[in-house]
Amino acid sequence: MPEPPKHDDSGGFLSSSLARAADHFAARDSRSGDDEPGDRVEIWARRLGRALSAIAFVALVWYFGHQLRWW
Repeated sequence: MPEPPKHDDSGGFLSSSLARAADHFAARDSRSGDDEPGDRVEIWARRLGRALSAIAFVALVWYFGHQLRWW
């Protein structure tokens, strides 16, 4: 099984956190089995689901900000 990508901490907390988030949204952190790589459809479904959840989160933040008259 290939190891997940390693990120060095030379850039600091924010850059390593952003790199981990990029790996999460690219579905590089998903493993379907012990020795087999993930199914391509499963990986794309995870990417799509994670992207849609991020869009929904931004929409909710905007909606709540609008309701509380922050903008």
